Amino acid sequence: MQETQQHYFVYIFGDQPGSEVQIGIADNLQEQITNRKVDSPQNNNSYPGKRLVYYEHYDVESIALNRERQIRSGDKDSTFSLIASMNPNWLDLSDTL
Repeated sequence: MQETQQHYFVYIFGDQPGSEVQIGIADNLQEQITNRKVDSPQNNNSYPGKRLVYYEHYDVESIALNRERQIRSGDKDSTFSLIASMNPNWLDLSDTL
């Protein structure tokens, strides 16, 4: 029997440089993207940003959790610099998965 490969994503959602961002971790990033983009009464979209502007992929959950904590512990400038290193135009990266 073959084990399935686990996937963990550290992500940042935002709208534009200088705007509020949300940093998180997910084992199903596509589901996070879909939930964020669907406007419905059941889906409370109170989170900032509908665009996936940054993500990192990990095979080990504990490493992904540590990376998320590291990004969260930084200031806004370091978060914006991180986004700019991968996505300087803050494009929606959801189609690149």
